[in-house]
Amino acid sequence: MSAITVGLLEDEAPQAQMMITWLEEAGYDVVHGSSGEQFLSLVRERRPELLILDWQLPDCEGIDVLQELRTHHDFTGPVVFATAKDSEDDIVRGLVSGADDYLVKPLRRAELLARLSALWRRVAPEKPQAVVQLGEIELDQDNCIARNGGEEVRLTPTEFRLASYVLRNVGKLLSREQLLKEVWGVQAEIDTRTVDMHMSRIRKALQIGPSMGYMIKTVYRHGYRLEKLEHE
Repeated sequence: MSAITVGLLEDEAPQAQMMITWLEEAGYDVVHGSSGEQFLSLVRERRPELLILDWQLPDCEGIDVLQELRTHHDFTGPVVFATAKDSEDDIVRGLVSGADDYLVKPLRRAELLARLSALWRRVAPEKPQAVVQLGEIELDQDNCIARNGGEEVRLTPTEFRLASYVLRNVGKLLSREQLLKEVWGVQAEIDTRTVDMHMSRIRKALQIGPSMGYMIKTVYRHGYRLEKLEHE
């Protein structure tokens, strides 16, 4: 997995070097700016995924940089203030302005890294399953191969995407409109009967029925639900 890039805004050179060392030793890539203007340019060019901002800077305040990033640069990743400003009013102002966390200097290495890790876990995209499995059905996501009981089943790319989405959502009601959006990538330009035809095909091709303990049920006027059958 590629390293997470952290944008660090810190004007004091010794403090910046200490933080860069901590971050790089923890496996992060770091882009560093010492002024608000320089940092905004770096964020545009390098696209860091997580930011650490000092508050008091030569040309502006860190809170101004944060507001600029949130408002005009569409930055939506986690932001942490790391500053000597320790009053309750400052902490509240920093968090209300859009920061996700607030650390008061002097910083402690273990705490900084733990907080960054916790923030990243909240926003990091989940890695898709390499194989989606239901009973004896296996859908190999890397190679787009479907198998049932070890035997390869021929599915078109669209059928494969539809089957994968349905099998990932056992027990959930899936509307035709939702399936069009998630599988075909459209809102309603395609006739919803297209969904019905493809659903019928994957039912038959993958032999999804009572014998395997699951059924794709049609929910009148709503869509479909893959349900586990309860055996008496």
